[in-house]
Amino acid sequence: MKALIVDDVEMNRELLAIFLEGRAAVVFAESGEEALRLVADALKTDAYFDLICMDILMPGMDGHEALKKIREMEAACDGARATVFMVTSSSSPDDMFDALIQGGCDDYLTKPLMQKSFSDLLCKHGLMT
Repeated sequence: MKALIVDDVEMNRELLAIFLEGRAAVVFAESGEEALRLVADALKTDAYFDLICMDILMPGMDGHEALKKIREMEAACDGARATVFMVTSSSSPDDMFDALIQGGCDDYLTKPLMQKSFSDLLCKHGLMT
């Protein structure tokens, strides 16, 4: 599995990388803009990301906007579609609605993260057995 972790806080990126240790090759992005560049490069080389963990609240391009643009890029490539988890400190119903219904994410996790909950989602989405 190939995973992209997008968060502006290094500790959050490192925690998710620990949760994925031994399960995925992990690539990091500190912003929505950087995530878009990495996804575009992956799509050009057919080396798609299986999983993207995206924070919502980031400076510059937030996670909602980045996800929308990622889904547009994927739609232009036949068959490419990453499983996306929004991983955020926001438990706002509006953020959840925007991410799950309008944004096209596959699941939503609120921080602080628990490894069991994260692993359960990986199983739910067929990324881990």
